[in-house]
Amino acid sequence: MRKMLPVCVTLGVLLGISARAEAVGVLFSRPLWSSQTYQKMWIKTVDVRTQIDGQIAATHVDEVFFNEMNQRVEAIFVFPLPENAVITDLYYWFNGVRYKAEIRERRQAVEDYNKKLRQHLDPALLEYLGNNLFRLRIAPINPRSEVRFEITYTELLPYEFGKVRYKFLLRATGLSPKPLERVSLRLDARSATSFKFFECPSHGQSTALQITRLSENHYQVVFGDEHFTPDRDFLLQFETRRQDVDIRLLTYKPAETDSFGEDAFYALWITPPDSIGKNESIPLQIVFVADVSSSMEGTRLEQLKEALDGFLDRLGSRDAFNIISFGTAVVPFADNLVPATSENLEEARRFVHQLSALGLTNIDLALQTALQQSFSDSTLNMIVFVTDGYPTFGEMNTGRIAENAAGWNSHHVRIFPFGVGEDVSRALLTLLARKNGGYATFISRDDSIAAVVDNHFRRMIRPVLTDLEIDIPSFGGWDRYPRRLPDLFWGSQVLQFGRYPSGGRYDIHLRAKLKGEPVEFVASADFPDTLGGSRFVPRLWAREKINDLLEQIEIYGEQDELVDQIIDLSVRYGVLTRYTALYSDPTSGNPGGNPSTGVAEGSAPKIPEGFVLKQNYPNPFNSETEITYILPAGQESYFVRLEVYDLRGRRIRILVHKEQRPGIHSVVWNGRNSAGEMVPSGIYIFRLQVAGRILTRKMLYVR
Repeated sequence: MRKMLPVCVTLGVLLGISARAEAVGVLFSRPLWSSQTYQKMWIKTVDVRTQIDGQIAATHVDEVFFNEMNQRVEAIFVFPLPENAVITDLYYWFNGVRYKAEIRERRQAVEDYNKKLRQHLDPALLEYLGNNLFRLRIAPINPRSEVRFEITYTELLPYEFGKVRYKFLLRATGLSPKPLERVSLRLDARSATSFKFFECPSHGQSTALQITRLSENHYQVVFGDEHFTPDRDFLLQFETRRQDVDIRLLTYKPAETDSFGEDAFYALWITPPDSIGKNESIPLQIVFVADVSSSMEGTRLEQLKEALDGFLDRLGSRDAFNIISFGTAVVPFADNLVPATSENLEEARRFVHQLSALGLTNIDLALQTALQQSFSDSTLNMIVFVTDGYPTFGEMNTGRIAENAAGWNSHHVRIFPFGVGEDVSRALLTLLARKNGGYATFISRDDSIAAVVDNHFRRMIRPVLTDLEIDIPSFGGWDRYPRRLPDLFWGSQVLQFGRYPSGGRYDIHLRAKLKGEPVEFVASADFPDTLGGSRFVPRLWAREKINDLLEQIEIYGEQDELVDQIIDLSVRYGVLTRYTALYSDPTSGNPGGNPSTGVAEGSAPKIPEGFVLKQNYPNPFNSETEITYILPAGQESYFVRLEVYDLRGRRIRILVHKEQRPGIHSVVWNGRNSAGEMVPSGIYIFRLQVAGRILTRKMLYVR
């Protein structure tokens, strides 16, 4: 029983506190091997360094705790990160030496952690709990001693109505039983264009804050205090100058030590104009779907009614609407869409005011009812979908619900889900948005449903560009995410991440519709072919690809092939997922990093000892697929030949025929033969020939 105690008890506690941790952060400790209640541990110091380049921020947190107990303890630190953040590194200090954690498959990392724990060694394990909530477990910690860790994360900063925001969750240290001896935050922000403004709305009046303008493109921020008790998060916001539709680019060309393969990575931003006149809005057909199940009782229901009132206030005379409430059953205001006349609006308000919370949560039927309204093909069609939970009645498989909604959506209706509170199916709502041209918004328990919905409604009713398509002729880019571009709404952005084989200057064509009429914007950009660039771009690309795989798991279930691909991407690109964990073992003899700088450095995963040919992805495929193989260390280079054959043994295409160094390599096949012709649907064999070895796998091409 001793073997299982740390894991089982830890998970039980975390299930109880995870929702609370998302708001304030939790750090607990208790005597080693005991069953005592966890106690708060004192955080002595927090030092933060952040670099912002345009809209991408890399934040390094250096945190020191102190065990005030007179006995050895195990500590559990549960902490939130911003929604778009990706953890990249964990460093752990033991006996004055700094050790770098490695990303491992999660089950193995937990097993190793508990093995070391039984031996009274000092491992550190960082695990992902979902909703960008993380758990750090460190054990054992000696009595009356310090423990220190460093975490680095990269994030794409949110953009809304022209403003970019950076938030450091300073309030998450608030459960420390004593004030912090020191807190410091140093931030360096640069932009390709000049800043229109740069401010700190959270601490702007504090004497602990200093903002220095070094140039029109460069700001530095310093915040520091002693004997510090946090009462709010640290927030910066800024806006940069741009004209019309703005297209910007960041790239990274991997070095051999990256193990990212040979092709480069790019991140593309598309931003609409700063403002748009009211006369540019187009007629709407919109359905507001409102969850009134039992869990919405009380304040949530009153806020929902306020949001519905605001929704009705914003409708124009050319619009048509309906309101659908759902619990166990689905109750619509009208049988179908009705025009937004004063009489219909007044009657709809009476319908809203008599709503009461009762029943289970029948999400599938609510979506079916909404999508079967008589939407027109000549209007902008939308569904605003508000819920505070998981499906509990009718169809309850989230993947099938998303597939059903996509099947019912025959009039290109854009779905905008709003998740209320912590106990909500984020995966389902995100999947509904991505498959139906909208975006998901999550409302914390401290926020007003009405205020958040109204803020986003201002954006949704005035899309700037719809039906977006990005084309870069002769570019050869591939593995692009998201697979489907959402509409470009006023006050929002569209992003695309991808890879490219060779550099050059290319024209980027953005094709879309404006008020239903086709438009095109063209901008030229340099895609470098030299090593280096913005190193966080591959990680953000990998996160998008992992999200795509997680969506497939949500639909098709936890298939080994999908899970293996997520683990592979997680390890190769250093992106923590629910299937992996960061693990630090001071007994490994593998200290890492540079203690003098305190900056977490990237490191490549260890190269396997043998040759590996991975299954192509996606498989089956109908446009292009990626083939990955690994060449082990042992010699300076190998001559590699990678070919595609049909089942009759005829060679279709030579994909690789050259010398390559050890590491991880990837190549894309687009379903064409050596003459450039599309091959017929069927099963094909790809064969890797290297160092006298031949490795083969099958793949399915479907046209």
